[in-house]
Amino acid sequence: MRNRVDYNSGGSEFSSSDEDSGIRKVHDRMCGVGNQKSNDIVPRPNASPGYWLCCLLPLALCTTFWTTLKDPERCSEMPDHFKLITLTSMAICIQNISFFIYLTLQAKLYKWLIVFVPFVGGACIYKYGLGMTWLLSSLWTVFIDVIFQRCYIQVMRDLPKSFTYGEASILTQGVVLFLMNTLIMGYRLIIDQPSNEELGDLRTLSTIMMFALLWLLIVCTSLLAFQFLRKPFIFYPIMITFVAAATLAPVTTPIPVIAVFEFIFRDKMRLYIILFYVALVGATIIVVCWQLRNSQHATTSVRKLFHLLVVLVYIPGFLYECVFLYIASGVALALIAIFDLLRILKMPPLGEILEKAFFSFADEKDAGLIAFTPMCLLIGSSLPMWIMPCPCVTDEHGLNSQLLALLAGILTIGFGDTAASVIGSKWGRTKWRNSSRSIEGSVAFVIYVILPIVILQLMEFIQLNEMQWGVIVLATLVAALVEAHTDQIDNLVLPLVFYVIVSLGC
Repeated sequence: MRNRVDYNSGGSEFSSSDEDSGIRKVHDRMCGVGNQKSNDIVPRPNASPGYWLCCLLPLALCTTFWTTLKDPERCSEMPDHFKLITLTSMAICIQNISFFIYLTLQAKLYKWLIVFVPFVGGACIYKYGLGMTWLLSSLWTVFIDVIFQRCYIQVMRDLPKSFTYGEASILTQGVVLFLMNTLIMGYRLIIDQPSNEELGDLRTLSTIMMFALLWLLIVCTSLLAFQFLRKPFIFYPIMITFVAAATLAPVTTPIPVIAVFEFIFRDKMRLYIILFYVALVGATIIVVCWQLRNSQHATTSVRKLFHLLVVLVYIPGFLYECVFLYIASGVALALIAIFDLLRILKMPPLGEILEKAFFSFADEKDAGLIAFTPMCLLIGSSLPMWIMPCPCVTDEHGLNSQLLALLAGILTIGFGDTAASVIGSKWGRTKWRNSSRSIEGSVAFVIYVILPIVILQLMEFIQLNEMQWGVIVLATLVAALVEAHTDQIDNLVLPLVFYVIVSLGC
């Protein structure tokens, strides 16, 4: 009988004790999980594994690297280590695919052969991509594969029911590549000791953001590992220490807090945008309070108000203050993570209020411990900007040739997914085969993605020829079909799918 995981029951039950033993051996050999039982790992229920998601982030990085090489004007100062980051993402992708294939194989010979694929594939990538020696490329491959696989298993085990296998792949890939990038940046800062003027605004703010998120990641990992840190009288001093490290650590000259304030007050437009963002935050708090008073679960239309909020935040930022939006997105991610920590730990005085708000707005995909869907809304909107080496470069006319790729998240989840959900839930009658999504919703998705692009063209923020319009239509149709048929997190998947196609063709 074919070994099979019962995903309809959340993926935690297996068809026989032999299958339990087989999967356990997979973990023992490939992941180093010792004697832990396989049912320690419980994927998000009522969803398919989503194995294909493991290719999305590496594909996005590869297209970014290739298009930057093809058109140097997009980034004349691409960091030297961006190629290493891109190749590492490819090696990790091979590791992911091999692991997933291993889970489905029965023949022992094939299982033993597939174990060596990540090692051989990664070594070849570093050997021929970077010119490393075979010894160095082999050692680096083993190091990266072990780190990634341990992190992947730890995420799946410590956060049960939070992710599918594919969603966890994207998350873990992002964390490993982020750590790698931050450590390389830190090393170069120590060796070269460049001033803020030499780095430029984007690199300076990027450095501040990366190290702040690194401190936060250390805090989260510590709280996960040590229960005694979760007491209020210990937790809040830890958070104060985190804020001090993020703002006062000498990673830039001057220190981060002064560098950020100097950047903000250098241009009045940034002050106006901050006031606009504060007003949006106030409006969001009012909506949340109204929903809590209503004491009913939020409808699809109410939940999509957060998508509208993201549109209002990101569109002005991308058009007028891209560099400021970059640092603001990092601050927003840190705040969401901190508020989720307060909720999960039920930390007074906000813990219970945040818990009520979470359950009021949560959907069926928020089955695990963390608020993954709202976090992915921010990540999906920001990811195109985060993975570009030079996202804010403009030409002599003040136009950003990468604007459409930057807007991949906003167009697909801010406009398209919102329209598909609202219109599909109210007027959708004709369902796609084997899907709960409607054709009417998919048509709305296409219209509401294309419409903002037309407006941007009319306002002369972008200049598209006929070939590029064809690519845009193709990317929109593919994203609409993915939205209609996938049971993975839309906020994470759709931006990457759209980004890859648009980056290649525009």
